Amino acid sequence: VPRDDPAGHSMNHPLLGDPASVSALGATLRRTALELTAHADRVRATLDDASPGWTGPRAVATRQRVDRVAASAAASAATLDECARSLQQSAAELAATTARLRALEEEAAAAGLQVRDGTVHRAWGITGVADAGGEAAGADRREELQGRVHQLVSGLGSDRARLAADCRRAAHELALAAAALRT
Repeated sequence: VPRDDPAGHSMNHPLLGDPASVSALGATLRRTALELTAHADRVRATLDDASPGWTGPRAVATRQRVDRVAASAAASAATLDECARSLQQSAAELAATTARLRALEEEAAAAGLQVRDGTVHRAWGITGVADAGGEAAGADRREELQGRVHQLVSGLGSDRARLAADCRRAAHELALAAAALRT
């Protein structure tokens, strides 16, 4: 939802993302991991309850298959849980970065500057008295704020790259587990 300051400047960061949605996805993965673990435990318990005294090659093969499925489910649950943890961490970092960018925009506005598309500019209109000292101080302030914007955006990019790598790794591990179960 866009938020406007008193001067009517948009304080919206649509490209940053939605920390609540990222967090919700992490929570869903965590619940799925817990459910998968519970299902694996129930499969093992059901086999144990249903087969007292069951012997022979068919019983051994069935127990081995159930053990492989349960071990795969446990490994998949761990992978989902790691991915959920990564998503939760990213959601927290995204929320903090968004808050810091909004605070930086307010600082810029107080200095007669404006942050537009990741760049600090002089605000439109008359923002002060025209004098050489004031211009130099304003330019220094603009450069300082621009450095902070770049630092925040760079950190956000690093976090997104880490999250993407974590998700790729999780997808690969889950694909391997699914392929192993099909054989």
